[in-house]
Amino acid sequence: MTQTALVKLSTEHVLIDESPMVMTAIYEPDINLVVWQRELNTALKTYLDELTHGLNALQLRTVIGPSEVEEWLSGLLPAHPQRHMFIADVVQLAEMYGDLFGLNSIGLRLSLINETMCPRFHTDHLACRMVTTYHGHGSEWLNEAHVDRTKLGTGAGGLADHLSGIYQRPTDIQQLCHGDVALLKGDGWLGSQVGGIVHRSPHINKTDKRLLLTLDFAE
Repeated sequence: MTQTALVKLSTEHVLIDESPMVMTAIYEPDINLVVWQRELNTALKTYLDELTHGLNALQLRTVIGPSEVEEWLSGLLPAHPQRHMFIADVVQLAEMYGDLFGLNSIGLRLSLINETMCPRFHTDHLACRMVTTYHGHGSEWLNEAHVDRTKLGTGAGGLADHLSGIYQRPTDIQQLCHGDVALLKGDGWLGSQVGGIVHRSPHINKTDKRLLLTLDFAE
């Protein structure tokens, strides 16, 4: 783990690095977000562009063992010379997630989104979710120094985020890049010294598309 890539501030409860080994930091009680910053290779990005532009909708959801993901996706995604590269990447993330938490089965969702899913800042009522945006804008989040948790949910009084006071300045809003892999700790994590990471979906224009992968503990 390189010191130049590492970002950790006690007021933020966030750890960011260019190495996938950063994922293990989610077990630190004062951390509620870890981000593996990565750059997708050109061939994979070209495939993802073609996939998202060629589909009007994609909603794949299952509970599955990581070793079964390759066969499952191969039977559902349209044929393409570079399809195997994308499937291999999803398999890698599924295996990482399963190994990290000792899971034999995981909840996998791959969605092509053309509308804003969760427009309000919130926390998840679960232990930990892995999120990566393969195409389009990444998720937005607030660090602990810049969030007023009393404005979550009903505390906002029905006001939009930019009016409720949950944050003070637009520059307080942080955003993941496409390709980044993030572990978002939720309120269901036992023994955490900080609440679940406050986050929301990015705004999506009518002409935009977002290809999102989420991995959860199997229910």
